[in-house]
Amino acid sequence: MDNKQIKGYVHSLESFGSVDGPGVRYVIFFSGCAMRCQFCHNPDTWKMKQGELYTADELLKKALRYKGYWGSKGGITVSGGEPLLQMDFLTEFFKKAKAEGVHTTSYIRNLRYTTASMV
Repeated sequence: MDNKQIKGYVHSLESFGSVDGPGVRYVIFFSGCAMRCQFCHNPDTWKMKQGELYTADELLKKALRYKGYWGSKGGITVSGGEPLLQMDFLTEFFKKAKAEGVHTTSYIRNLRYTTASMV
């Protein structure tokens, strides 16, 4: 059995987001986007395969340190860049967060806030 964990590139982290979903959010900005939207708020996240590499376990452990601030409505928001370019990592991360009872939201392209229905 292969114990190799999927890793994802993370551009940056925000420990106390208040505008990226319901409640207080831990916001994770994934690296990489090919869309180049004219009015993108995060063009610094466009470069592919740059940033810090994390496993889903490492990233979730870092986020859970702030769980006490989220209250009943908060949780984790994944943004970017384009999170769907790292779909395998995103899915693994959201599954692990859900197993911990964490509300997850993803900001994907022009779809606005979408509760992850893939997990």
